[in-house]
Amino acid sequence: MTEMANIPSSDLNDPAIMHPVEELFLDISIHEVLTQTMVTFVEPWKTTYIDSIREQRYGDAIWARYCIEGGVENGVIIGQGPNPDITVLDQIREDALEAKTNEPELFAEALERYRNTSSADGHPEVLEIIFDTDRMEHQD
Repeated sequence: MTEMANIPSSDLNDPAIMHPVEELFLDISIHEVLTQTMVTFVEPWKTTYIDSIREQRYGDAIWARYCIEGGVENGVIIGQGPNPDITVLDQIREDALEAKTNEPELFAEALERYRNTSSADGHPEVLEIIFDTDRMEHQD
């Protein structure tokens, strides 16, 4: 059995962990990561995802989100999806552009949350990409 990231079982019913932080980049609830009812998640990314969200290190949390299902080696997503062997940062850039275009309200909500990121965040480049995307003019 997997360890529940040092979470007491009573905390699994905490409403704060039942919903995702936001719907675009941090779209998996802490509860889902802990219980793994839909997908199997891998370490160290499970723990990093949970800890980063709780510590408001959103760049770290987003990075962990892209790695949490496995299949990432040295910052490259290996052979998955429409863009096999794309870097995590390039995939985040593509996803941010798509979110800004197709989900502008959710994108704005995510940006608002990310403005409160901890200075201890180890992946500031992730948020820089997302904020740079926000500053870009829409291109047809």
